[in-house]
Amino acid sequence: MAKRPGVTARARELRRLETALGHRFERPELLEQALRHRSALQSSAASAFERLEFLGDAALSHAVAALLFARWPEADEGTLTRARAALVRESSLAALAERLGLAAVLELGSGLRTAQAGPALLADAVEALLGALLLDGGWRALRTGVRRHFQPLVEALDPSLLSREEPKSTLQELAQSRGLPLPLYRQVEVRGPAHLQTFVFEVEFGGEVLARGEGSSKKAAQQDAARWALAALDSG
Repeated sequence: MAKRPGVTARARELRRLETALGHRFERPELLEQALRHRSALQSSAASAFERLEFLGDAALSHAVAALLFARWPEADEGTLTRARAALVRESSLAALAERLGLAAVLELGSGLRTAQAGPALLADAVEALLGALLLDGGWRALRTGVRRHFQPLVEALDPSLLSREEPKSTLQELAQSRGLPLPLYRQVEVRGPAHLQTFVFEVEFGGEVLARGEGSSKKAAQQDAARWALAALDSG
C-alpha cells in the first residue's frame, strides 16, 4: 500500500503509539515532550519529560490504588500497599513500555542509543506518558488508560506471593512486627556510564548489614537488597 503523502515516519509511529495507548492527543506537544529525554535537548526552548514523569508517577499510584481497592474489597492496608508497589515498580513499567513500543519513539541524545535505553529510563518514560495523558484528557482519560493496561496485571496478581513480589515492604513490616527500627538502605557503589548505570545498595536490619543488592535504578537496587536480606533471615 502506498504511503499517504505528507505523513512522516515519525507521525506514523506517534499515531501507532496513540492507538496502543488508547488515546488520541488533542495537544500533540504534550506527547512529544513525554518522549523527549533530557539528553536530546538542543535548546532552552524545548522541555524534557521530567516534570511529566513527576506528575505521571503520582497519578499512576492513585489510579492503581483505586483499581486494587475495588478489586480486593477484603484486603488490608499492608496487602494493598504491597500490591500497588508490585504493579508500579520499574520492571512492570519497563514491560509496559515494551508492549507500547515506546523505545522506538523516544527522543534520545546522540550519545544514548535506543538500544541502550534500560529499564529505568523506559519506566520513567511511561510515567511521563501518563502525565501527558492526564494533562491532555483529564482524570477520566488517565483512569481509562490505566485500567486498560493494568487491570490484567491486577487480575493476575496473587496476594499469597506479594512478599516475594515486593520484598522492601515485606522487610519493613517484619521490622515493625519485631519492634525494630525501619530497614536502612545505603548506596555503596555506582558502576557504568551515566546513561547505563548500575546502583549497589546495602541494607541494615536490626543494626546489622544483612545483604547487598543491585539494579538499574536506586529503587531496583533497594528491592534486590531487601530480597537478599529476607533470604538471609529465612536461612537463619
